[in-house]
Amino acid sequence: MQADYDPLKIFLEKYEKDRRIFSFEAKDLSEWKSWRLGFRRKLTELIGLDFFESAEISPETVDKKHYPGYIREKVILKSDPYTLIPVYVLVPEKCENTLPAVLAMHGHGYGKDDLVGIWEDGTDRVNPVSRGYQKDFALELVKRGLIVIVPEQSGFGERRTKEDIAKGSEQSSCKMLSLWALMMGTTTMGRRVWDAIRVLDYVLTRKDVDHSRIGMMGISGGGTTTLFTSALDDRIRVVVISGYLNTFRSSILAVDHCIDNYVPSILRYCEMYDVAALIAPRPLLVESGSKDPIFPIEATRYACEKVRRAYALLKAEDRFDTDFFEGRHEISGRKSYEFMAKWLKEIN
Repeated sequence: MQADYDPLKIFLEKYEKDRRIFSFEAKDLSEWKSWRLGFRRKLTELIGLDFFESAEISPETVDKKHYPGYIREKVILKSDPYTLIPVYVLVPEKCENTLPAVLAMHGHGYGKDDLVGIWEDGTDRVNPVSRGYQKDFALELVKRGLIVIVPEQSGFGERRTKEDIAKGSEQSSCKMLSLWALMMGTTTMGRRVWDAIRVLDYVLTRKDVDHSRIGMMGISGGGTTTLFTSALDDRIRVVVISGYLNTFRSSILAVDHCIDNYVPSILRYCEMYDVAALIAPRPLLVESGSKDPIFPIEATRYACEKVRRAYALLKAEDRFDTDFFEGRHEISGRKSYEFMAKWLKEIN
């Protein structure tokens, strides 16, 4: 017998053979409700959400600028007793009544500025155009009559350590953030989901927002936060996940990824598509590039078919859509902007 010393063999074998505890297998509405309740509790525990403490949000508007068609506010709010979040709020210029709102979540890079037409050096882009993989998508959403909330995710932009800030705008603090989180019994995923929930709390204090019409859209690491937050919080009514939905096995376990993606024990309980199934029956669009090197398209197609089963069970097939476009790891926008605007304006 030829010796096989592959250290991954046990994990690969058990991945294929062992049933994941919260794999979506519901056959009727009663089973779905039971699965959803139990899975949400476990997912909350797995990402370490209970580590974080509530505090008064205490929002403070520190800047306001006018641009053609919209106003950009900068607001600082409290996520917990120790943590501040800087947030951009884009408001359509002619906002006379309440409007739907969207949380726009950035991915890896230099943070929230890259979604609103600001260069790395802090200067505004002249005549902003689609650039980079995130393509100023917050500006595309505000053009469609939506209030857009753009929080800085922990570990990026202004929310980095002093040492990482000194290394340049693209240097994240994901590694130290994740190591500290894991050693303290939580995760970076939990940190970012908690922050998103607190930003939602803030959105619900705004008098210009229709509180029953809130969506969430994110790309890459912002897609991660969008997936997990919307899976756990029903206040998010419409969801767009770009450049993320896949399988854990084919993405973060097959390709070199940032440590902020990893959640201890999660594969004992679910695959990524099971988390996405928690969003059903709310409107969900998944977009993915055919040449995305870190979230392979075939695994995204496979994951989407798994998610589609949940929408079929709930007779909500018309609320799930995909955009598999020719491109790399980037925003498409071919369907997603109109999908978000349409559903936020139509949902009851």
